[in-house]
Amino acid sequence: MQRTVLVLGGELAPEGREVLEKEGVKVVQTKPYIDRQTVIGLMREHQPDGAIIRLLADVLGAEEMQAGGRLRHIAKHGVGTNDIDVKAATELGIPVSMTTGSNGISVAEHALALIMALVKDFSRQDALIRSGTWDKGQYHGRELRGQRLGLVGFGFIGQTLGKMAKALGMEVSAFDPHTPAEAFDGFTRETDLDKLLSTADIVSLHCPLTPETRDLIDARRIGLMKRGAFLVNTARGEVVDETALVDALKSGHLAGAGLDSFAVEPPEKDNPLFSLPNTIVTPHVAGVTLDAKRAMSVISAEHVLATLRGEALHPRFLAR
Repeated sequence: MQRTVLVLGGELAPEGREVLEKEGVKVVQTKPYIDRQTVIGLMREHQPDGAIIRLLADVLGAEEMQAGGRLRHIAKHGVGTNDIDVKAATELGIPVSMTTGSNGISVAEHALALIMALVKDFSRQDALIRSGTWDKGQYHGRELRGQRLGLVGFGFIGQTLGKMAKALGMEVSAFDPHTPAEAFDGFTRETDLDKLLSTADIVSLHCPLTPETRDLIDARRIGLMKRGAFLVNTARGEVVDETALVDALKSGHLAGAGLDSFAVEPPEKDNPLFSLPNTIVTPHVAGVTLDAKRAMSVISAEHVLATLRGEALHPRFLAR
């Protein structure tokens, strides 16, 4: 019987699809943000041996996993598994893998790009010139040199961004209770999140979405941030209380925010963050540069094939 891999919520890069098809695997791909009932219907129709998860409207749960009756592996096309019920998969004996390290450079570079665009006042200057205003007196750009970057989450992405920021002459402090002490060598390790927020000129979020980090940056913590500070989020939208963020941006307490993720995706067109002049927004693309997409597609395809061959994956690739 031919083996089938169902790619849910978007297409693989051609290089990833080729990995599967060279092994005689049938690949079925769907459009992004399909809902739970659609997933169940596809599982029943195609009875896949493996599933690669890109962008779903709902969390992939036990019913979907069992609907086809043959699922042996779930591969996340990325590193965040908040759209997969990993506990349910574990109970069903279905390993869940991630493409650990595949898009870290892309996300770190995206965060730095948002930081530079905010601090250099690019969006406002662009809008002024396009409206016919040429007034250098309205430029509010700053230097990055000497400013303090506070990193919330200090895994591979946070560490990579930290090195980039230090090369620009920034001071870097980081908060992450789960990262080993040796990773902070050359950086300021902050054990109190509130202190990090209150001392940083720019805060960049790089933590996973967990019950502990949901609404981590709430109204109280936004209030602790310096007046005129910037917030950048290339992690998960649910880490930030968006209503509190809007209030802080409107009042001028925060000078600006660079956002690549949102509490609801795709967001509503009337999301108030989109109408503010001091936000820069991108559609959750930090980790899907062409380079990163190729890497994620190939690695996720290889993970599925490894399980189908009966091979064990390295623990760093497995979600728990």
